[in-house]
Amino acid sequence: MSAIDNAKESVLWGCKTMCSRGYVLATGGNISSLVEGEDKYVITPSSCPYDTLTKKDLPIIDMDGEVLEGDLKPSVESSMHRLIYLNRPDVKSVIHMHSKFATAAASLEGVTEVPAFSFEILGYFGGDSIPLVPFAAPGTMDLAEAVTESMGNKMGAIMANHGAIGVGATMEEAMTKCDIIERACEEYLVILAAGKVRPVPADFIKKFKSYVAEKK
Repeated sequence: MSAIDNAKESVLWGCKTMCSRGYVLATGGNISSLVEGEDKYVITPSSCPYDTLTKKDLPIIDMDGEVLEGDLKPSVESSMHRLIYLNRPDVKSVIHMHSKFATAAASLEGVTEVPAFSFEILGYFGGDSIPLVPFAAPGTMDLAEAVTESMGNKMGAIMANHGAIGVGATMEEAMTKCDIIERACEEYLVILAAGKVRPVPADFIKKFKSYVAEKK
């Protein structure tokens, strides 16, 4: 199987999995995967149901933003995916989801992050919180730049009024980040409804970050 076929299979797996986990409504969100060894990526098309997509439906775009292959219009967020790949050589797959709890948490007044209150957040986000990307209009370079800047070297973020994004070296890793974000946001909303968040103690987080740094 060619590198392009592998990337397309990866994207289709992401589509199927995102649907099965209830992270998508209608055609919201988008998924992409780098073509191994080449400066281009496969991405979902705009406004197409995920459960009916096939390999031939998936556009291929280069790192200049030019569509190389595909009859369907690429996702409106293709620039966001491209900018992430250009700035993060460790990232090979990107999932942007309009999931229920991530969108709700990212739309709550006063929320600037999802704090590290659980070991799952610590473990999958290197001891840090899940950042919030400030609001920017969908499909714009402003949003692409805001996501890239706010996420930094983290593996995901929630996006103000817009859902969440998870990235990884594989599509499976990107999906796991989405799983952690959605679960964390659900728990966060429950905690806020019941009282105040109790973060993991700062001294433990410091030790955890040191441990993570030593392992790199």
